[in-house]
This record gives sequence, structure tokens and C-alpha cells, in this order.
Amino acid sequence: MSLLIKLKNLDKLTTSEEVLVQYILEFPRKVIHFSPKELAEHSYVSISTIYRLINKLNLDGLNDLKLALVNDLNEQTNEPIINMDYPISAEDNQYAMTQKLKTVYEQTVQSTIEINPIETMAANSELLKNADFIDIYASSANVYFAQNFQFQMQEIGKRIAVPIDDYMQNLSACNSTPEHLAIVVSYEGRGTSVKKIIEILQKNGSKILLITSKNSPLLKENVSGILLFPSLENHYNKISSFSTRSSLMYIFDSLYLSYFNQDYEKNLAYKLENYQKMNPDLI
Repeated sequence: MSLLIKLKNLDKLTTSEEVLVQYILEFPRKVIHFSPKELAEHSYVSISTIYRLINKLNLDGLNDLKLALVNDLNEQTNEPIINMDYPISAEDNQYAMTQKLKTVYEQTVQSTIEINPIETMAANSELLKNADFIDIYASSANVYFAQNFQFQMQEIGKRIAVPIDDYMQNLSACNSTPEHLAIVVSYEGRGTSVKKIIEILQKNGSKILLITSKNSPLLKENVSGILLFPSLENHYNKISSFSTRSSLMYIFDSLYLSYFNQDYEKNLAYKLENYQKMNPDLI
């Protein structure tokens, strides 16, 4: 895994460690030439902070960190490490923007895979299989990704509800039972509405699959399953949510494939048979 991407995914950092991480991300070419004292002086942190961060990265020392940075920088011609919040500049032409957006997608998918173990995806797929009813609670643009997942699942006979406005979401939560699985999507989990919905779902004994970021306060909640955004973007200070959107799409598509594959032949036959019912001229 790229060290620069690994640095972006670190959590539970102290304030000084966050300052150091930001400095390394901004000036990797300078860092590879620094001694511990020079790095401490330029990043305005203590030498002990440097070695605490190195330990969290599971590296043996500053030389290991610098070697990993060198490897990343040498590979930039094939996989450039770019600013996910501002992946393009005003000077970029159409070709440059196309290549940079491609890089954003590739690095986002890779980071999403790495932060969500295969065992976790398999267990969450079981939650979908065992649920009699599935409701998805999402807001803003995430609703469209939820509706796309709803469409995919309904094509193979699994009905899913996507309540949209605040009233319908609260009503759906109140109507939930232990036979319901609620998929709750919230990047940072700081809104009062999502906390209220989770509280209602918990009181009703519904299972909850939470999709959120690694720094979300919702991770403290008692839920049945968790899937994570890799948190490569700033929540507000950015051009757009390129990375977050691609991560959510990948998560939903992975859930769909995991569910589909549990009964591959049956699901494929069901989907094709319904298409033929809707359009007999297909065959």
C-alpha cells in the first residue's frame, strides 16, 4: 500500500501527529532528505512525535519512512499521488483532467478495498441475505446511490425501501422490526437526524449496517455491521465529492455482488426471466 495513502487513512492521531502527517503529504520530496532534527524543525513538531508516527506506520525508523516515500515518488509517473480535494489545477487541459480523475477513482477503490476486510464484506452480505426487509437511510446525493442499489437488488427479487425525506425516514424507522435490516449511510455522522433514526432502530431491535467514515462518532453505536469510507477528502473544502461518491458506489456494488453470488444461478435466471417477461422479443 502506498505510504502516502496510508498516511491519509491513519486515525486516532494527536494534534502534533496530524501536523506532521500534513507536512509529509505536502512536502514528501523535502522529507526524504531530512534528518530527524531537520524534519522536526521544518514541521514544527518534536522528534518524539516523529517516532510515534513511525511506530503507528509499523516502520522501523525514519530511514524506512524515507525509503517508502522514495518508492512512492518513483511510481508517480504511473500512479501519481494527487490532492483528492483539488485534483485538478486551473492550468490543466482536458487530457490532464481525464487522467487525474482516473487516478482519483483508482486510488479511492484501492483504499476502500484496503479499509474494508474481505471477511467484513462477507459478514455484511449475510445480513442482507437474512433480512426480510431492508431499508436504506441516506441523505443528499447519497440517496441516488441508494436508489441504484435498490434497483439492482429488485432486479433479482430482493425488495428494498429508500425513504427520502425526514418524515418518511423517521416513519420507516418507527415501523421497523427485528426482521428489518437498516443500511444507514452517513459520512461523518454528526447530524441530529441520523442519530435519532439509529436510536429508534435500536429501540425496535432492527439490525443496522452502518456505512460511515473512520472518524465518525457513529462508530460508537451498537450496530450489526460496519463498512467504511476511506476518508481521503475534506468534508467541505474541496471541488466535489469525487472520492466519497466512488467509494460509496463501490461499497454498494460489492454488497450487490456478494449477495448475488450466494445464489448465482438462481439470481441470474430470475433476472433474465423477468427481462423476457417485460420484453418477449429479447429471445
